[in-house]
Amino acid sequence: MKKIFILLFSIITVLTARSQSYTWTNAALDNDFENPANWNPVPLFGYPSFGETAVFDGSVSNGNCIMPFDEDFTTLSMLSNYTGTVDASGVILTLVSISLQGGTLSSPSSTLHVSGNLVKGAGATFATTASSWLDYNLTSTTGRTIVGNFPFKNLEVTTTGTGNRTLNFGASTATATNLFFTGGSNPMAYRGAINVTDMLTISGTTNVAAPSNTGAIIFVGATTKTITGNASAVNNPIGSIRFNTSGGLVMSGNINVTGSWSVTTIGGAFTAGTSAVNMLGGTITAGNTASTQAYFDNLTTTTGSTTIWSNNSYINISGNLTNNGSITANTALLRFGGSGAQSVTGTALSLNAIDVNNTGTKTLGTPVNLLDSLKISAAGVLASGGNLTIKSTSGLKGRIAQIAAGGSITGNVTVETFALGGNTGWALLGSGGVSGMTMNDWYDDFPMAIEGSATDVTSAGGYFESVQGWNEADAYGYDTTITIATPLTPGKGFWTYLGTGASVTSDIVMDLVGSPVTGGVPIPLTNSAQTGTCLIANPYASPIRWTLLRNGNLQVTNAIYIYNADGPYATFVNGVGTNGGSDFIPAGQGFYVEALSNTSLNAAESNKVSSNTQLMKTNNVTTSNGLPIKLQISGFSGDYDETAIRFHGSATNAYDIEWDARKIFQTPGYVGYPGGYSKYTTISTKGGNLDYSINSLPYALTQNAVIPVLVKVMASGQYTINGFDMQLLPPNACVTLKDKLLNVVHNIKASPYVCTINDTTATARFELTVCADLTTGVNDNNAVVMNDQSVMVKHDVNGIYVDLNFDKTTKASVSVTNILGQKIVENKMLTTQNETVHFGLEAKNQLLFVTVETESSKVTKKIIH
Repeated sequence: MKKIFILLFSIITVLTARSQSYTWTNAALDNDFENPANWNPVPLFGYPSFGETAVFDGSVSNGNCIMPFDEDFTTLSMLSNYTGTVDASGVILTLVSISLQGGTLSSPSSTLHVSGNLVKGAGATFATTASSWLDYNLTSTTGRTIVGNFPFKNLEVTTTGTGNRTLNFGASTATATNLFFTGGSNPMAYRGAINVTDMLTISGTTNVAAPSNTGAIIFVGATTKTITGNASAVNNPIGSIRFNTSGGLVMSGNINVTGSWSVTTIGGAFTAGTSAVNMLGGTITAGNTASTQAYFDNLTTTTGSTTIWSNNSYINISGNLTNNGSITANTALLRFGGSGAQSVTGTALSLNAIDVNNTGTKTLGTPVNLLDSLKISAAGVLASGGNLTIKSTSGLKGRIAQIAAGGSITGNVTVETFALGGNTGWALLGSGGVSGMTMNDWYDDFPMAIEGSATDVTSAGGYFESVQGWNEADAYGYDTTITIATPLTPGKGFWTYLGTGASVTSDIVMDLVGSPVTGGVPIPLTNSAQTGTCLIANPYASPIRWTLLRNGNLQVTNAIYIYNADGPYATFVNGVGTNGGSDFIPAGQGFYVEALSNTSLNAAESNKVSSNTQLMKTNNVTTSNGLPIKLQISGFSGDYDETAIRFHGSATNAYDIEWDARKIFQTPGYVGYPGGYSKYTTISTKGGNLDYSINSLPYALTQNAVIPVLVKVMASGQYTINGFDMQLLPPNACVTLKDKLLNVVHNIKASPYVCTINDTTATARFELTVCADLTTGVNDNNAVVMNDQSVMVKHDVNGIYVDLNFDKTTKASVSVTNILGQKIVENKMLTTQNETVHFGLEAKNQLLFVTVETESSKVTKKIIH
């Protein structure tokens, strides 16, 4: 019994002794870790070993310590007041935990084994070599933590035992050159963040993550980053991967992510391979430049997951996209960046935009709804397989954007054209960018009374052809020979009576299925019976710019005309529009142009633009070219119209093909009103025998501009004429409207004019007067005006200049402003009495304002240069 007691006492004594802490004294002055004389108290085995803590306290000793052989103890603690070096570079060191608050630890050049927490303070140094390897073995379900800016060379996270494992990297201050996740069969949860400068290698057999797997691997530095994933999909998933590196990227294997894939910068090249990034949900966030895109070989979403692509992110894949889950694409772009065959397969999905950015065939193997744009920016092929639908809604207009030389689209595409609800009535439509279509392809989209159909031309309660063409060579103009089999020729416009009800229509979506119109499209124009008035249409499934389509063809006037059942004709010419007319023509939109001779417009891919413009509605955003004044008439039943007068240095009093737009009064007739119909409320100006929608005139510099205004109304009653868009006029400019019938002169710039108008009015009842010198009142600045001879604005062969002649030396500033209020010469500061100031401006036949301002007065004078 006594022997048993002595044995138990001995075991307890040993265990108690081995849980102690021992402080380094270096009393022997030989720096030897294994010399018992260098420790206080003296360890049981002469130096700290299994279950014991080695403490380095600068208040006791700052002597260096060298480990001569492989060591195995519990905790290494280097206090903040310690300034020496603990050298383990030549051994294998096995510890549970490390706490570095001071001094330098020379980590083993081979392997440092750790299974507990790692803590490093700002005053400590963790020194490594290229071959230094830290084996971080997670042996239990107790979470482990790395705190501080450890600079690991090779950090490998391994596991033993069973159950979940958790490792918290802290607040992204630690860095590993190479990081290895060797998770085995243990579900892992990585938390916090760690920086990686070179390589990440992931292995393991578990296909689940432990709870709160939110950690982030952040790639930094200038070297090429290498990510090597698992052999199997979904194994050992990582929380998040981020890139903020000036280096390139190479990936292989399966890289499985539960959180976010985020790119701030990848400055180097992406080397395409065969890797697969499998998103188990989460978010992909990137930029839209070459160095901020999210690059992938193959990208997969897993069953039951939802992956969000952040707004404006470019998702660049060189392989395939497999959607087994759900993708919320927002405003991101999918870019096919590989040079070979690529595909989209899996579950049907909606994408914002697609860009074919390389050669090879890109196949859509599953239905794809495209909300914004398809662009072929290289000599690649988009094989739709009948799976592509270009969507169109009230807020978004899908389009087929520019197709580069050598690029193409094969297979049928469904192209939608959205017509906003409102008044039922005539609309100008085209094929919507699909070839090989006939009127029969519109027949199921909206009610039609058309020859050869089941409804024929009497279904509306009387004879009525709800679709009519236009024949410029015919004296009547309107083509009533349209049948259900008439081709929807790309580039050709049609009058279509559009609506779902007798007077009011719901939104209508027209969908055409066929080969999209791509490449050049010639649009022939003639000049004969209708004096060159031709009805054409945008041939593409994309908005285009009229200026680009016209392409400076001087045999075509510069104006376009679009009829809208919710209002009158919208008109646009050279920067000025009425009723919302603009330079942008929506997909599926028909419009009138005027040919001066037999000629053609040649539509090209380069005409396409990204404007999100409503069909039959217009952008309402125009760039004023010149000085515009607009008049609008509005009636008691919601009817309205606009006309514009523009003053410009290049305009004349005659009809200018570059600056003027005629007025169109007529549409096809209605049930009971065969032929043309013109009983609409309209406002226009007259010049000679012409009626103008937009009337451009030379500046009114020496005498008043008096412009006849013609108003026609659909029914007798009270109407309001309003002046607007006059913000570019000088504050005191004179603009009046004279009612010749009542002999009333009204300041239309100050307030609307209200009067009763008879529906039989057919002559110009009104006159718009714009007073001579549009800068009238410009000198009224509540300042003392200088003597008129003090500022003389002149021009010679060198351009315009100003002569200054003051009574005494004066501080002055001189500036030049154009008619849009833009300063083209910033304030020149002078101290002078008599001086000539040259501006060196190029002559552009424009009206300029020269302003001279002193401390007590200010004067502005105009000149055409």
